[in-house]
Order: sequence, then C-alpha cells, then structure tokens
Amino acid sequence: MRYLLIDKIKKIVCNEQITAIKNVALSEDVFTDHFIGYPVMPGAMLIEAAAQASTALLEVSADFKVKALLTIVDKAKFRKLVRPGDRLLINVKIISMQSDSAMLDCEIKVDDNAVMNGRLVFSLRPADEFYPPKTRAFIESVYDYWLEGAERTGFEAGEETDHE
Repeated sequence: MRYLLIDKIKKIVCNEQITAIKNVALSEDVFTDHFIGYPVMPGAMLIEAAAQASTALLEVSADFKVKALLTIVDKAKFRKLVRPGDRLLINVKIISMQSDSAMLDCEIKVDDNAVMNGRLVFSLRPADEFYPPKTRAFIESVYDYWLEGAERTGFEAGEETDHE
C-alpha cells in the first residue's frame, strides 16, 4: 500500500468501534498537485483513512483471520477542507456484520468539527487468500505499531498481546 493514512489507533472495542488519528503533513506527496499554493487533502484520501481504520477494526477483531475489502462507499459527505497541520480524529462504528460482510459508519473530525462522514460496506474474505506468510507478517507489524498503547476492550484474555 502506498499510503498509510493511520498514524495511531487510540481505542478499539472488539467488533464495535475504533478511534484512530492521522496527522496531516505538508510533506505528503499528495499535496504536490492538490493544490499548488493552497494544499488540500483530497476527499478520496479521507475515505481511504476511514477505510483503513475500518479495516483495522474488522481484521484485528477477527484475529487476522479475515481480509476486509471495501466494496461500497455510501452517503459520503465532505464538510470542511482538510489542510496540512490538521490532526484527523477518525471514528468508526460497526452498524451490522455478517460472516461475509460488514457495514460501518465513519466520521472524521478536526478540532471537534466534522470534516467527513459516510457509510462504508466491506466484503470479508479469508485472510489466507490475500496474505502469503511474508506479507501477513508485514501487515501484522503495521497493526502492532498502530495498536501500541491503544485502549483495547472486548478481546479474549491474552488475545491483546498475541501480536505485540
């Protein structure tokens, strides 16, 4: 993945919700052309940040046994511009979940002001179809970093430290 749009996970409640942060930096190459002289984070990148937080919630909650694939973006609304120096607070809640899909509501805020919200739908597939062993180790190491110091609730005893 070219862009990792989560810096840290602050809180995760197994199969319920996640709160993550993203610090937006002027050095990110997306600002080279969007826009010269007035850098603005593209809406697609906000959706991707929410999707990455959603994916983390779904995959960590399933102990990395599923791969979450974004299939539908619904009702996405962009409310304010996001600029370098902003700190995104990404909140995602599971609305419904079946064995093969999940629907989540997301909201991204900057300084208590909503900048984006929407509904995301994911297909849930067996992780082994997507992650060969070396790739899986890399993906889990990214999650380990994101989860370092996160408040975790609703996980089985011992499960919280399995990937640390």
